[in-house]
Amino acid sequence: TGGVLSVYLDIDPSTATREGYEAALIELWKPLVARLEDPWLLGRLEYEIEAVVSEVRSWEEAPGRSVAMFFSGPGGIRMLLPLQFPVPSVARFEPRPVVAPLIAALDEHRRYGVVMFDKSEARLITVFLGEVEEETHLKADVTVGRTEIGGWGGYLQARYARHREHHLAENARRVVEHMWAIDRSRPMHAVVLAGPDEALSVLRRALPPELARAVAGQVAGEMFASTADVVQHVAAIEEQAREREDREAVEQIEQRLGKHSDVTVGWDETLQALAEGRVHLLLLPAGAASAGVQCPSEDFLATAARETCPICGEALFATGDIVEAAVRTALHRDSLVRFLAPEASKLLAPRGIAALLRY
Repeated sequence: TGGVLSVYLDIDPSTATREGYEAALIELWKPLVARLEDPWLLGRLEYEIEAVVSEVRSWEEAPGRSVAMFFSGPGGIRMLLPLQFPVPSVARFEPRPVVAPLIAALDEHRRYGVVMFDKSEARLITVFLGEVEEETHLKADVTVGRTEIGGWGGYLQARYARHREHHLAENARRVVEHMWAIDRSRPMHAVVLAGPDEALSVLRRALPPELARAVAGQVAGEMFASTADVVQHVAAIEEQAREREDREAVEQIEQRLGKHSDVTVGWDETLQALAEGRVHLLLLPAGAASAGVQCPSEDFLATAARETCPICGEALFATGDIVEAAVRTALHRDSLVRFLAPEASKLLAPRGIAALLRY
């Protein structure tokens, strides 16, 4: 098709006007046009630019906090994805759609669940891509409270305590069933629990191992708090959990380096393993960038200058962003891709990129 114009446009609420959009787009077009020398490709790019500008001018209001657009007239591609979180503005004209910024955003805004639980009710909230995805409110079949019951040497008090514990356990079981159903249909990367300590201790005992491992934190929470306040309050816990998980992944790489053959560190060694289909998990620091060369058949990727692929003999073509090529190759090889959180990125950035290998 000669190329796909991929545009990620950050829509700043303070400048969310048509004039603001068009001014931002003009700045994105300048480096694209300057790099093209082929008249035919330049004509193709100008055609796609006109289509994007026409689309933006048709907006009566911004479709989201940011937007991803992919346009190719000859390829029959005209796709607009509204996003409810900011992304860095970028435009690229490549043979295939540029997806690395979208993958990075998905890593940053993963699905997590908030479970607010007490003796009489529960709220289950799932958050995905920066916004509330679903909220469920559950009422207990039987409400029990605290009271003092005397008589018969405390027998009735002990019996009431067992009765209360039983109903708390039943409420917890019902909540866990709903959590399990949500996680089976839309897996939650992390879960944050909120509520009084006594109720949450009962809920934690009811969690199956898979959900228990996903618990990222526990906070005191009021059942009547607004959904927006709840999400804002627990988002920091989920962010800390992501940092901790990513830092552990980098530390695992460092510990295994030189002792085992199932890890790679550095651009060219990791890119070679990726092209060979040996990568299980590709780790990329936030903002990782490097120029390089790639084979049209994805048999070879490297940052060093070469003219032909050592695998298939095809002529290599240069790219200003080998990360995009690495992400696309990883997806084609069924490898996992993880863009690291900011602090974990600082640990890996001096080494470039890294990977856990299948073999």
